[in-house]
Amino acid sequence: MKKVGMKIIFWIRNILLLFFILSLFLVILYKYVPVRYTPSMFVKNMEQLTSGKKMYLNCRWKNLREISPHLIQAVIASEDYLFLIHNGFDSGKTNMNQGARILYVNDVTISQQTAKNVFLFPVKNNFNKLLEAYFTILIEFVWGKARIMEIYLNTVEMRDALFGAEAVAQKNFCISAGELEAPQAALIAACLVNSTELNPEKPTTYLLRRQAKIMGIMEKMREIRWDK
Repeated sequence: MKKVGMKIIFWIRNILLLFFILSLFLVILYKYVPVRYTPSMFVKNMEQLTSGKKMYLNCRWKNLREISPHLIQAVIASEDYLFLIHNGFDSGKTNMNQGARILYVNDVTISQQTAKNVFLFPVKNNFNKLLEAYFTILIEFVWGKARIMEIYLNTVEMRDALFGAEAVAQKNFCISAGELEAPQAALIAACLVNSTELNPEKPTTYLLRRQAKIMGIMEKMREIRWDK
């Protein structure tokens, strides 16, 4: 029995070590290489396939400097007001002003969303939350805030089957992501609460209210400067 127990410990150790090496390799790789396809995109393709639809995704990578600063401000205002100063987990939403706090639907930071989008399938269980926390720590340490934001803005689903800023900017406004003005950026960010259902081309009263709140927060924000 003792030998069996030692073998089990040995295999568990090796599996954990292999997982750590592979995960660290991917995180380091994505620090320099664009993320072209994610588990979330795979799930979207499978949903299309099982429902008899043509598999389709629109995702066009853009470097952070090619994305409008207005959109960066808008997603921070709508998703994670303290993104630039938190450690990946505690966004301090309970300590911010009421105008920002009422925008949030759940207490998930942009860093956590990015970790989940890039490395995990959208499954809700405690094990997945543990992995999400693990990858959040890694990307905060290895990538830094600018790279996290860049990957988030290229991999988040901003409209049904449209992933990233460039795809949604071209689809909704016929311009590139770098040309987005503040009202357009705020409208896109307002849709992130339910991007598969809300449509910037047909804004509802609810969507317009969120847009106005986001723009109000953006007006109070300082210009975002990334550390070199």
